This record gives sequence, C-alpha cells and structure tokens, in this order.
Amino acid sequence: MNKLIFGLFFFFAVPTFSQNISLEQCEAQFLKNNLLLLANHYNIDISQAELLQEKIWDNPEFGFDINAWSPNEDKKFFNAGKYGQKSAYIQQLIRLGGQRGKSIDLAKTNAQLAELDFASLMQNLKFQLRSYFFTIYFDDKSIAQIDKQLLNLKTLIDNYTEQEAKGNIALKDVVRLQNLYLSLKTDRAELLNNLIENKKNLEILVSDGTEQNINPTPTEAELDVYQKPITNNLEDLQKTALENRPDYLKAIKQIEANNWNLKLQKSLSVPDVTIGAAYDQNGGAFKNQTDLTISIPLPLWNKNKGNIRMAKTLVEQAEMEKKSQEVEVTVEVKSAYLKYVEQKTNYELVNSSIPKNLEKVYEGIYSNFIKRNISMLEFTDFLESYNQSIISLNQISKSFINACEEINFSTASKLF
Repeated sequence: MNKLIFGLFFFFAVPTFSQNISLEQCEAQFLKNNLLLLANHYNIDISQAELLQEKIWDNPEFGFDINAWSPNEDKKFFNAGKYGQKSAYIQQLIRLGGQRGKSIDLAKTNAQLAELDFASLMQNLKFQLRSYFFTIYFDDKSIAQIDKQLLNLKTLIDNYTEQEAKGNIALKDVVRLQNLYLSLKTDRAELLNNLIENKKNLEILVSDGTEQNINPTPTEAELDVYQKPITNNLEDLQKTALENRPDYLKAIKQIEANNWNLKLQKSLSVPDVTIGAAYDQNGGAFKNQTDLTISIPLPLWNKNKGNIRMAKTLVEQAEMEKKSQEVEVTVEVKSAYLKYVEQKTNYELVNSSIPKNLEKVYEGIYSNFIKRNISMLEFTDFLESYNQSIISLNQISKSFINACEEINFSTASKLF
C-alpha cells in the first residue's frame, strides 16, 4: 500500500511533458507564435507608412465665391450669370529650403531605427529562449537522477523500517536513511521550483495562446555545436559586436536621425511660398479678370530658433549615448568572454572520465551495501557526495552552454 501511495505521489509530483521539442523546433514556434515579437513588427509597418506619407506632396487648395444676393434692380439670389459675380482661385504650397527632401530622409532613418529596434528585441528574446531551454533540460536531468535515488532510498527505508520493528537493525540506521531522503527531497524541490518558473517563461515565448506542455530535448547536433572552441581573441569579438549589435547600431543611426532633424528644423526657418491663380468675373479692376497670386510669410519673429536649438542638443545627446553604448557593448563582450573561459575549464570535467567513474562506483557501493559489505555510514556519505556530484555536473553543463549563448548574444553573432 505504501509503495502504491509513493508511486502515485511521484506520478503527480514529477512534471510531465507531453511534447519533446528540439531547439530548432522551439525557435520555429517562437518566430511563428511570439505575440510580443509579432506586435512589435507593426512598428516597422508604421514607420514605412510614415515614410510613404512624407513622400506625398501637399494638396492644392481650391476656393470658389459666388454672389448670394444682387442688390441691383434685378434683385436676384445667386446671380452668377453674365452680369452677376463669381470668382475662383487655386493655390499650391511650395516648401523651400529642401524641407520635403529632409523630411523624407528623416522618415527613412526612423524606419531603419524601427528595424533595429525589432532586431534588438529579437536578439533579446532569442537569448532568453535559449537560456530557458537549456536550463530546463539540465535541471530536468538532475531531477530525474534524484527521483531515481529517491525510489531506491524509499525501498531501503521500507525494508529497514521492517527490520527495525523486528529488532534486527538499529533505529539510527533508519533515521540516517530518512535524513538522506529528506535532503534529496529538498534539493529536488529547489530544482523543481526553478524548472517550473523557467518552463513558464519558455512557454510564454513560444505559445500561440493555446495551452501546451513542452519538454526541451536538444538533438546531439545541437549539443555538439558547443564543443567547438572560439578561435577569435577578445579584441576581435569586441569588433564583431560593434559591427553587429542592433542596440549599438541604433545609437549610431539615432545620431543620423537627429542630424536630419536638425537640417529639417533649419530648413523650416525658410518661409514657404504659396503660388496660385485666381479668376474674378466682375469684382476686379477688369471684367473676367485672371490673376497670378504669390504669398509668403514674413519671418519677423518666428524663425524656428527654439526647435533648431533643441535639435542641436538632441544631436549632442545622441553622440554621448553612442559613446556610452560603445563602452557597454565592449564591457559586456569582455565579461561574457571571461565567463566562457572559466566555464570551459569546468566543462572539461563533464567530458572526462568522472561521470563514468561515478556510475561505476555508485553501482559497486549500492551492490555492496545490499550485501552488507559496507557500513551505513559509508553508504550514506557516498550517496550524499554522489548526488551532489550529479547535480554539479548538470549545473556545469548548463552554465557552460549559457556562457556560450552569452558570447553569441554579446557579439550578436552565431559563434556556437
């Protein structure tokens, strides 16, 4: 009965996954389903629409005037006949100083900024996805190892409890096994809490709005890619980052946009000209008079000085932000590189003989303990260190792959 209850407990306690998914499949779902990514892509469409609008000429203006009441002897309403009065005009605004061209160039640059914003968002979300993916994978492996030990310990505890009741075994041996069991349960609970949280975050990234239960399972090829060493030195990596990072490229492009805005504001200080033609039937100096009209505002007070000054300040601000972004990028690459070097040294332990030796010794210790060839103290001491080693090996693998992904992220390139 106890074994049945214990089995049911593990059935409900261990997270069940209905769909094994590779990293490639996970990224494909992300690109297809991620709502934040899809929503932000509209910003590119919006900026393209703004560019289209800037390319359109101002509409001409047309006006018409007709006599409403004739006070002469004919006393007519709407007298627009031969002896009545009507007039009309048409005007076109002409922007001087290259305003239209500069507005178009500014809109083009803003469209490019929208694309860089989208690329930066894509880069950040992909980095999060890969981090969650491998963290879940290795934490799940650790939980599976602990579950195996818990099942074995539960069997031992049941047997030892039986023997203790018969007086064949000391109570302290049962308690020692129970303490080890509780310690493993604590480790498992901590790993499981992290796994559930990371799994939630991953599902948010790839979900299409329907509930799904996924099990990150990288292929051998997806794991092997992290085995190749980095041949670039730190300076090369930093140079690559400055060439590729969307956030840094955006800082450069923002300077360009602000310069176009400065040119536009200066051009706005040049008065626009309105040119048109007018016809007047009887209201002018001549009958059926046709006129050419030209109007221009007098730049006496408003010369757009405030906006020009603001635009100059925005250029200076953007230049400082670009320098700050450059420092941030180079430091991030340096930090990621140092982490990679350190984690690579640790990762060599995973590919050494240590894991195989651990399994061999574990099988021997467990077998000898069942045969009563080793003491309870020796068995529990080894089992504690063995389980911690298994968790540590998975933690090392997880940290190494995350360090590799941080290199990819910081340089905005696919080195792995």
